[in-house]
Amino acid sequence: MFSQTSEYALRALTELARCGREEWILTGDLAEMLGVPVHYLAKVLQTLARKGVLESQRGRQGGFRLAEAPEETTVYDVVRELDDVRQLESCIMGESECSDDTACPLHTLWRDIRDEFVESLQNTTLKDLAEFQEKRPGSGRLSIVKPKLPELKVEKAPHGRGSPPAK
Repeated sequence: MFSQTSEYALRALTELARCGREEWILTGDLAEMLGVPVHYLAKVLQTLARKGVLESQRGRQGGFRLAEAPEETTVYDVVRELDDVRQLESCIMGESECSDDTACPLHTLWRDIRDEFVESLQNTTLKDLAEFQEKRPGSGRLSIVKPKLPELKVEKAPHGRGSPPAK
């Protein structure tokens, strides 16, 4: 039903919603976890950053993160930025003239299904997707893929500055 671009975006955003909002996640880490091509995913995430769904930051501590809280972004918000949702309004039988007045044989059925589908997309948030993913058996976590940077351990000299460390 969705383009591959929207599928990859929703999968990636689900994982970003599972992370802390202060964390910047690298595209390579997401691509590795999701098993998707890193260059394709990078383009998808860059598009979403330009559209304001994501924030991006360059550099070693950079990456992507959600621009808003996961409960503020719906599946519809994401899909409409990447796919032509007007296709949902076209005739399911491909007729050029299809409306309530000039209905095709499947018009009423498709209209009802389409309206319910769009409403579901508008009422499902990234938080909902993340919570569902958390409950799935075998659901991996980004923290497994993304090792934390080592903390610098600073030893204090016991006898003032310049003293060698105790042995």
